[in-house]
Amino acid sequence: MVYDYFDKYTFLCEMYDEDADEIVELVLNFFPFDNSVQVINTKKGKNLLRRVQLPTLSLDMLQIGNIVNIFSKLLHIVDCAPATRRTLFKNVQSTFALIKPVPPSEHGKIITYIMKKGFRIVRMKNGKISKDFAMELYRSIAGNSMLPIIIDYVTTGEVIGLELVAANAVSKWRSCLGATDPAEAAPGTLRQLYGENKLRNTAHGCNTLEDATEMLELFFGYDKGLPRIPFRATFKECTCCVIKPHAVIEGNVGAILEQISTSGKFYISAMAMFSVKLANAEEFYEIYKNVLPEYESMCIHLAEGKCIALEVKCIDPKLNCVCEFRKLCGPRDPDLCRQLYPDSIRAQYGKTIVHNAVHCTDLPEDGELEVEYFFKLLAND
Repeated sequence: MVYDYFDKYTFLCEMYDEDADEIVELVLNFFPFDNSVQVINTKKGKNLLRRVQLPTLSLDMLQIGNIVNIFSKLLHIVDCAPATRRTLFKNVQSTFALIKPVPPSEHGKIITYIMKKGFRIVRMKNGKISKDFAMELYRSIAGNSMLPIIIDYVTTGEVIGLELVAANAVSKWRSCLGATDPAEAAPGTLRQLYGENKLRNTAHGCNTLEDATEMLELFFGYDKGLPRIPFRATFKECTCCVIKPHAVIEGNVGAILEQISTSGKFYISAMAMFSVKLANAEEFYEIYKNVLPEYESMCIHLAEGKCIALEVKCIDPKLNCVCEFRKLCGPRDPDLCRQLYPDSIRAQYGKTIVHNAVHCTDLPEDGELEVEYFFKLLAND
């Protein structure tokens, strides 16, 4: 698309002002012609930032609900102007997707497929579902003789629930899935690629927007302060891995999950997507304060987008999980990784010391504590 110098997308944002201890309402204008931004303080009616180029900001980061980093100021996008909505978010909707009990080695491939099809993943976690949940999920085939078998299958193994966002997401996801029977599914559809039969056909999708909205609430919602679908973290003999926001945006989540699950040494016992506030990021990284010069930048990056936290365990319980997993991730500096450990996660998906794809626990005694920080503290925040 060819843009004019004056073309712009307008977003309504909120920013926490630490000095005034208040939320400030701002307008963010993004000019795609030269990738420049302007920030206006609506209350004071003046520029907080005059129009200036910001190469690190891309249009796909400007999604409602996202947090963007504008010269180390974190702006939470809460809405957009009507013209921007018509242009960027026409027919955009959410749908619920369920990855059925499949071998963990396939999780990464399936998630890579989803992201390559243009879906944004805005919520994600693994879990086990009850028969009541499964009955709601499959109520459209009530009376089908296969229903008891399907219910038994999806409730005995681990599943992954996702909220997917795209234009016409409900119908688009159904189209990506393909026919119920993988043998009849169109080439290139998810079930044709990874399905075994009508029962083990990889994933499920909702038929209507109303069904999707209901299932999203049932899977990701809370009842009396507790998640309806409990998090899977065990907090025992584990290490913590956090897939950083830049790796999520760049579509590398699936590849990283696949590398972990096919390593032959590790398995992922819990995963969930989180939005981390700056104060929480500073607390989580506190051990690095006054130790690493990148501390402040690390905190800002963790808070500027959605991340995915993992509880990782060793297949061999005699191994020290924290130390072994650090070898898979590689040193903090991706450039050093590419020279010495080219197959490591950070060598393949890291860009800089701050944008180095993943965080992994440093000290053996901190593995369980870091997992608890996400799956206990932030999960109930």
